[in-house]
Amino acid sequence: MRNSKDDNDGAARSLFLAGLMIGSVLVGGLFYDFESEGINLAPIIESDVPDSILIGSVDILYVSVNDEDMSSLEIEATLDGSPLILAPNVTGIIAVDISEVDVGPHNLKMIITDSLGQESRLSATFTIHYPYEDPTIIIVDYNEISVIQGDAVSINGTLIHPNLETCDLVWSDSDVNDFSLNLPFSENGDFSWGPSEIESNMSISIFGVCGSWENSSDLETIMINVNQPVRGCTDSEANNYDSNATEDDGNCEYDEEDVYGCMDSEANNFNSDATEDDGSCEYDNADNNSSTNTGSISWWSETFVCDEEVQLVDDYSTDEADDHKCILDFIIEDQNITITTNGLPNHDFESTIGCCATAQSNTYTIPLNPTDDPDCNPTISSEGCVMAPTRGTIAFAVNGVAIFGPEDGPGGDAVALEEGAYEQDEGEQPVDLGVCHGHSGPGGEYHYHADANCIHWHAEDGETMYDYNLNSQRTLSTHSKIVAFALDGYSIYGYTGWDDDGEVVEMTSSYKLKDGANGSGGINDYEYVQGLGTLDACNGIFSATPDWPEGIYHYHTTMVNGEGGIGFPYFINCYAGEILSSDEDDDGDPCAGQGETWGPGIGPPPNGCEGGPPGEQSSQDGLIALPWLKPPPNSGLIMIALLIIATFSKYFIKGLASDSSAPSLVGKVREYRLTQELA
Repeated sequence: MRNSKDDNDGAARSLFLAGLMIGSVLVGGLFYDFESEGINLAPIIESDVPDSILIGSVDILYVSVNDEDMSSLEIEATLDGSPLILAPNVTGIIAVDISEVDVGPHNLKMIITDSLGQESRLSATFTIHYPYEDPTIIIVDYNEISVIQGDAVSINGTLIHPNLETCDLVWSDSDVNDFSLNLPFSENGDFSWGPSEIESNMSISIFGVCGSWENSSDLETIMINVNQPVRGCTDSEANNYDSNATEDDGNCEYDEEDVYGCMDSEANNFNSDATEDDGSCEYDNADNNSSTNTGSISWWSETFVCDEEVQLVDDYSTDEADDHKCILDFIIEDQNITITTNGLPNHDFESTIGCCATAQSNTYTIPLNPTDDPDCNPTISSEGCVMAPTRGTIAFAVNGVAIFGPEDGPGGDAVALEEGAYEQDEGEQPVDLGVCHGHSGPGGEYHYHADANCIHWHAEDGETMYDYNLNSQRTLSTHSKIVAFALDGYSIYGYTGWDDDGEVVEMTSSYKLKDGANGSGGINDYEYVQGLGTLDACNGIFSATPDWPEGIYHYHTTMVNGEGGIGFPYFINCYAGEILSSDEDDDGDPCAGQGETWGPGIGPPPNGCEGGPPGEQSSQDGLIALPWLKPPPNSGLIMIALLIIATFSKYFIKGLASDSSAPSLVGKVREYRLTQELA
């Protein structure tokens, strides 16, 4: 039998062991809890920074931080490397302001350190972008065109972009990296244009750039292949008419009853058997009224383009059909020719901001046989020559329109300004040249500052003056026609002439901009460099012309110099010939000289002379400076109105400029005026 004492001892031992086990568990649990509560972990950082953000859609980025001791946290933060001063709020949220951050990729970094020096790091990269914009697209009808030598070509296409008002479209016929010629397009993006008188293969590059936020661009290249003409008889009434011929070979054959020859009985080669005049009449006397020899009445009639009935023309700067008509008459007497004209052109035009052109009553007298000025040697310099006015009339075009000097009212080079060589200073009188580099000035007098070759350009069906192509006149395969006469009587031809070998070349100016100049200083910004171009200091040359095959001194219009720069003085800079004296007409009258020493575009009349207030006008405090002109009726009221408009415009424009709701388009310029480089 078991002893009861042994049973009691076993029970006691069991209870002790059980208690020991329970105590160990309790002690271990207490010890474990104590240690757990004493552990200090590194800060915990959380964020949901998006990868891509539309500009203006998010102003604040949020980062949360959690730690046992929030008050002891130290935060080092940078945005794109720039330090930020940040602190969490009571809930542990850190706010990062990105409202002023620009478009592009960015990086946010944080290092958060607790009281034990434990660090937690955050690095978040995000990109801010503009709204999506459709790309710029140019579509042309054909990228390759075949044309007969000497013909014109039409290039048609469409510029596609949702915001066409942000677009610029330009073209080039040479270096595709050099675009300086604007290509107009309609409100639907349609454009139609093409060079004329094409002589050799060429490529036309059309470049468009658009964008409200970010620019996109497109480039189309059109290859023009020139085919030689098919020679043959092109007269449909001839017996050997060739319907495939594109150029007449002069060998048309007719029935015997049709005899071609000179039918003028006063001509040297009169053919009494001729039944059809072929225009070959020859004369001894160059002044014979029926002759077309240079200097004859017939020659002058053919040279002037407005001395007969002409079509009505329109001023594109007005809202209605103007029905202007070019009128010119002339009379020859005392070895001089006198022209009277209403000053309106024979082509559609733009008055621009000088609106609007009105009929004038202008008279010009020049010698029939110009005489060289013995004090002037323009091949060396302009020293000793009579200088052409920098403003006001220096010549008259064959349509009777005045040709002005290069400077505008503010005194800058108006042509250089139009071509984007410089920008006007704020507050200066605005200047804008229309098609053919002409516009209207004070008193409504339309005039050219350059080019004027559109006088001889004729629009095809469906074309307007906006289709006029200055470059096509610079690349003519023939000697240019006369576009004007200088006041010394010498003629002014277009861009092309003959070199010493009789080849057709573009005539170039020998003036260039002085170092650091851009044309804003007018004539003072240029210097003559002998031999730089083909023309002399007056912008003229002695050589043969179609009208004087034996050679004569004459001038040329120019748009480039011998280095390819801007072609100042565009018409003439001085007179190589003697100008008819006006001393007999003014009799010492200080008020004489209108159009020469004072008048619209030149300056005010002398004190006490009728026609306008004495003295000069100036531009102050943003007021518009206007060249002198005779004040119209109620001129006081008009001047008050101009002052009110100018003052209102000054602050109205400033108000627009400060409107923060308008999208920023800083840096966008009239790129079609400037040379662009493709990216």
